[in-house]
Amino acid sequence: MIAPPLLSALLLATAPADTAPMPLPPAAEPSYGTHRGAGSVVGVTASGRAYLDAGSEDGLSAGGTVVLRRGAESPGHCTIETIAPHYSVCTGAPARVGDTFELAPLAETPAPRLLPPPPPEEVLGQRRVIVESVSLAPVVFQATSEPSPVVLPRRTQAIDLSLTTQNWSTSPGGRSSKESLDVLARGVPLASWLYLDVDARLEYWASGQPPVFRPNTATQFYVWQAQLTALPSDTLSIAAGRVFPWGVPGATVFDGAMVSTRGTLWGSHAEGGLIAGVVPEPNTVQFDTQRATAGGYWVLDRRVGEAVFRTEGRLAAVRTPELGTRGEASLTGRWFQKTFEFSGEANLGAGGTSHAPGFVDSARLDATVRPATKLSVGGSFRYAGLDWPQTFYPPAFPGRSREADAFLTWDVVRWLRLSALGGYSEDLGSSTRREWLGPEAAFPRVLWGWGTPSAGYLKEGGWMAGQSAYAQLVATPWKPVWLLARVAWSEEETQGPLQDELSATLGARGELTQHVALRLSFVGRTGFDPNVTGESRPSSLSAFATLLLSY
Repeated sequence: MIAPPLLSALLLATAPADTAPMPLPPAAEPSYGTHRGAGSVVGVTASGRAYLDAGSEDGLSAGGTVVLRRGAESPGHCTIETIAPHYSVCTGAPARVGDTFELAPLAETPAPRLLPPPPPEEVLGQRRVIVESVSLAPVVFQATSEPSPVVLPRRTQAIDLSLTTQNWSTSPGGRSSKESLDVLARGVPLASWLYLDVDARLEYWASGQPPVFRPNTATQFYVWQAQLTALPSDTLSIAAGRVFPWGVPGATVFDGAMVSTRGTLWGSHAEGGLIAGVVPEPNTVQFDTQRATAGGYWVLDRRVGEAVFRTEGRLAAVRTPELGTRGEASLTGRWFQKTFEFSGEANLGAGGTSHAPGFVDSARLDATVRPATKLSVGGSFRYAGLDWPQTFYPPAFPGRSREADAFLTWDVVRWLRLSALGGYSEDLGSSTRREWLGPEAAFPRVLWGWGTPSAGYLKEGGWMAGQSAYAQLVATPWKPVWLLARVAWSEEETQGPLQDELSATLGARGELTQHVALRLSFVGRTGFDPNVTGESRPSSLSAFATLLLSY
């Protein structure tokens, strides 16, 4: 069964066989001397910016960093770019909605002190006479003609290395294994004004069946980012190499250069720049000159009281062998405040060999309302109108589709969170539909404060009709150790025999030292049908072991 996105916050990211999601961390309850200890990502833009549900009053600061967690993994460090009392925006890590991060404990807030009673009237009269007898010289106010420029935030310095060995066995199919090395470097200083960013993976398929993707290549090397960034001044940035343009909506990885500057415009924090380069192959990320892009982008950030309003845009000329040479435009707008969040995004394209109806390549709307402290209601709508010709395998671009979903979350008490979600999706090319609806219950802050049990059920209709359910326990018996135990069942009514499936997941992550961590996971699944006997059951067992090094 296909799991909905709302429940995916705490699922072990390396478990390919069981992708049903997990609950988000409980919301904070304001009180003197208390602190929730964790925050989460509540929104992610197409350009890679992550919106967090914590701000300056939770201990965050502009230019600081948070370490994102996705189940047992860490997508990386995210630098705080814009901050409000209860919300903030960060960049620099491939974040997803539901990723969490730790918040440093706040100092105990003392109870408000009562003011002493006012002095008698005769004392106030004597003070008034003294104040009125003092002569004051006038001060002439001279406003500055230009607002002070916005300084680029301090760059995060981090290097993460992950050594992973994976072994799995399927019936039928046999045993396979793979080793991989992941390198993630963020803001490594080569000079006082020059920094290095790298995101790469080396894979070796050691034994067993050949991989489905690139079956004739046992050793595979992927580079998503390898860029040098120069900061010749506080407001100017120049990047070159394989650039990952986090701040450019609708853009993709490219081999070339990006120049950007920051300042203040119309009372808003402003960023703008130019990009140009060739785009690597989508399936192998190897250097390629068939695809190219060039254009400009802008970002405007403005605070209105406790709210944050952000708009982003991109205008570019793009060349691809699938669609020819065309013009593209991307525009996003987001409004975040304590009780309401809204975001809209549209990507337009014209020219070339084909275009989407109305020239709308894709669009998305998201909204969340908090009518009460413990109640959240939200929904989203997504539309993909551009039909890309698939010239390589596996397909990297979606077909024409639309999807909508909604959720409701209620923190009944400190130890009980109830949720409900539902939605539908439709493939516009084949006119197939899918609907889903189901509840979820989570029990945070139980088991002496170190465990969170949860359970959920989902009923699905349409071309993937069926149902599924799960129960799991996420535990942190002590701070360096994270544990996960999960069982799940699913049934697809459209299949024949063996339409039921059971799966079990065990995961663990331990911080061995300040710079070394170990992650283990085991995933088993088997198909069965209670009404059929004597048939062999397809099954699989996977094991993952990863050594994480951070500097």
